[in-house]
Amino acid sequence: MKNKTDNDKAMSIKSMEALSADLVKIESLISTAVRLVEEGRVVDLAALQERTKQVCDAAVQLPAKDAKPLIPTMESLLKQLDTLTENLTKRYGDLPILSSQVGSNTAASVYGRTLKHFP
Repeated sequence: MKNKTDNDKAMSIKSMEALSADLVKIESLISTAVRLVEEGRVVDLAALQERTKQVCDAAVQLPAKDAKPLIPTMESLLKQLDTLTENLTKRYGDLPILSSQVGSNTAASVYGRTLKHFP
């Protein structure tokens, strides 16, 4: 019979593996978003933003020693987010300019959410 510590370790490993898999999926979503922006297509970032926040929040909750193996994947994710941000800025410029096209409330909301995650 396994003791509680063994069960905790097994759960931690499972959580870390699930987080790692989720990070890889998010990287793929970001790569797709980068490609779509480069093609001049509109990208809905709301789902990507929410999923990224959930996974990163979960990773932060892991003990440091358990989260350490996730660092390279998270660094890669940050680089891809930087690339996406650069491409969006090149494509659309400063987001407040979008207020004339999508309404000031929508543009302000998008801009505010972006600043929260990309200070």
